[in-house]
Amino acid sequence: MIKRQKAAELNDCRELVEVQSGNEYQIRKLMEQFPQYAWKYAEGITIPGYMIKIAEQVSEEFDGVRNIPTDLFPCEYFRVIDHSTPTELAIQPKRFDKTEEQLRRKMQIHYEDDQDRIRIPSCQLFPKVACAVRIENMWYRGKLENVADLSPWVYVYLVDVGMSRQVAKSELRYLDSKFGHYPPMVARGRIRGAFIQHMDYDKVDRFRYVVKDLNYLTRCQIISTVEPYEVNMFHPKYELLNVCSFLLVPRHGLPSVEGIWPPKVIARELNRENGVESDENDDSGADSDDFIGDEEDGDDGWNFQEDSDCFLRSFSPATKVFRVVDENFQIERVENERLVFLTNDDMRQKRREIETYRKHSLKQLPEKWMVFGTSCAVLHEGILKRAAIYRINDHSLNLLLVDYGINIEIAKSEVFSLPNEEPVNSEPQLTLVSLAAFDFIHYSRVEVIRQLLPTGTLVHFERERRSKDIPTKGDLFLRDGTSVEQIVNETISDRNLDLECLDIVPFCGYTEYNRDLHRDQINLDFSYTRESSIIYKKSKLVASKF
Repeated sequence: MIKRQKAAELNDCRELVEVQSGNEYQIRKLMEQFPQYAWKYAEGITIPGYMIKIAEQVSEEFDGVRNIPTDLFPCEYFRVIDHSTPTELAIQPKRFDKTEEQLRRKMQIHYEDDQDRIRIPSCQLFPKVACAVRIENMWYRGKLENVADLSPWVYVYLVDVGMSRQVAKSELRYLDSKFGHYPPMVARGRIRGAFIQHMDYDKVDRFRYVVKDLNYLTRCQIISTVEPYEVNMFHPKYELLNVCSFLLVPRHGLPSVEGIWPPKVIARELNRENGVESDENDDSGADSDDFIGDEEDGDDGWNFQEDSDCFLRSFSPATKVFRVVDENFQIERVENERLVFLTNDDMRQKRREIETYRKHSLKQLPEKWMVFGTSCAVLHEGILKRAAIYRINDHSLNLLLVDYGINIEIAKSEVFSLPNEEPVNSEPQLTLVSLAAFDFIHYSRVEVIRQLLPTGTLVHFERERRSKDIPTKGDLFLRDGTSVEQIVNETISDRNLDLECLDIVPFCGYTEYNRDLHRDQINLDFSYTRESSIIYKKSKLVASKF
């Protein structure tokens, strides 16, 4: 064996070969022989892609952090298809309702005239094969899980229901190819912070009752990126009301685990609504260190009263350019071809109101709130400006001034919390666009654009047809109707700049201008982790006490 391993290491053959065994190989053969049937389901993510992406990026940003702020994760409506236990869930995005109904109706019509000719023979029954299965005179899409040669029974996973069933082999039929184009409609998940070893019959029954009482419709946050997904489940009308707080492992007496600990006031309210009496020793929904400091203040938690002294945790998303009513835009800042900050007169007026806002005493931002995306206030150039945190250093914070699109670094002691009051709790007062005419970023061209479009230049923006990108793609025009693209290309031609040059030249060190470009060189796929993308963060406006 050792000799074979050494020989394999020295072998420079890198050809791809097909292993002619296993279920995957058998399925490929069946797909070639019987293309009219679906043998495997279309690959796709049942959970909305942006939720998985944000969960992945937040996980990277908070690597090693035990308690991650819940408002950093987006909420979507999900139907709870299977809720046998809190650790075995099947959830379906509500947006699939119409598609799922149409698919079910088409399947009933297609298999209404049940014919033996489409029955799957035993030689083609093995795990992972897609099929149609009849259960109580209803047809479902399934995937074989466990097949015994001598047994008349098989186990089938119902991909649109999220549960497994034992059925007779005679109830299986070929799945028509038109039904294989749909990805599975449900995803498997588990309540985050709930562990089966801490469950009892009362908690499981109460969980089932809560889901039933909500008519099987909840708002969910996806915390992990691998199925079964970890889920925070909220009330469909109140985004921050965790309906499963009573399932969380108590903090006292057992080591705390990674998760969000809702305040006792929410757990007690849930108990009251569900007719459960709470005593002083009830530890369900223990208090979170994210919001309260001392054990004596354990009942403060979140306060939903309007007159409570609350602070802003995160900004709502900036307005997209095609939703802005006043289209008389001005250039605020050009970072590069794919990131241009625009404002208009209304935005500038609101920004002045924000900067003239004064409170008797601004409170210093608590250490536990110094996390990615947190809203705050700083005195920059003698003016109160709103900001969002995008990097945490030992003694300082990197901030994005959300009303200017400028990145700054400032000491932690000089950052203050934002009261949840008008006008400082409004959305960022600018919008972002991308120049569709330029396919890549080139810093010689960036210099030309910055010289052409200094701050305050009046421009008109025309959106690229059906552009759904962030920032919105389109073309900029000066007030006289001249295309910015045309002027930039003429200037590049006059200066004999070769933007597609691939020559390697000696490194000559940074000038002030190059250092500025180096700081701004964000590869603008405009993902969630980039500094400027904080103003388009998916999280909602959240008011919370410290």
